[in-house]
Amino acid sequence: MRATIMMAAVVALTGVLAACGPEQGSSAPSTVAQPSGAPGTAQPSSAPDAGSPGSATPDSPDPTVVPTDSPAPVDSRFTPVDASKYRLDGSYFFQSPTGNIMCGILAYAPNGVGCQLAQTNHITPKLPNCTDAPNRKVAAHLYAGKSELLCTSQGIFVGIPQDGSAAGGVVLNYGESLTVDGYTCTSSSQGVRCTAGDHGFAISADDQHTF
Repeated sequence: MRATIMMAAVVALTGVLAACGPEQGSSAPSTVAQPSGAPGTAQPSSAPDAGSPGSATPDSPDPTVVPTDSPAPVDSRFTPVDASKYRLDGSYFFQSPTGNIMCGILAYAPNGVGCQLAQTNHITPKLPNCTDAPNRKVAAHLYAGKSELLCTSQGIFVGIPQDGSAAGGVVLNYGESLTVDGYTCTSSSQGVRCTAGDHGFAISADDQHTF
């Protein structure tokens, strides 16, 4: 009879324990699965991690973009010269092989680069007051992004060598270019052309124009 009572107590205790769940605050993991895309649930990202193969980072340059500050291509028709050969008192002077065009890249006013003609065959209509007279010579000037044609009564762009040789500076031969302080001048049988960025002028006995 005592054994029967004890057995009944064990069975009753087992039923009570089975009916009890985990205590509040238990760390037992939940086995309830959330449905995919359910509100309030975070979904794993399908984007690749930054720096992983095939991913682009903010600092990665686009290989299809050409930098806007790329240097302008050098004109292969002209050979650069040593600028120091043309220096005189801080400025730079040269003349065409014929001596008819004399130019200077100036370190003093009016600064910039300019050329003037000794003789002309044709004077642009833009200079109605210019002649071949000593006080009305045809000239061109480029400074601070502005190019202009003018008449000059002085040898503004003519270098006067201190050794007593002829004025005009060292000859810049056809097919040569001189670059100083961002100004580039080229010499050809068609005349002298000087530029700085997108602006400049071309000058010869037959043509004078700015751009």
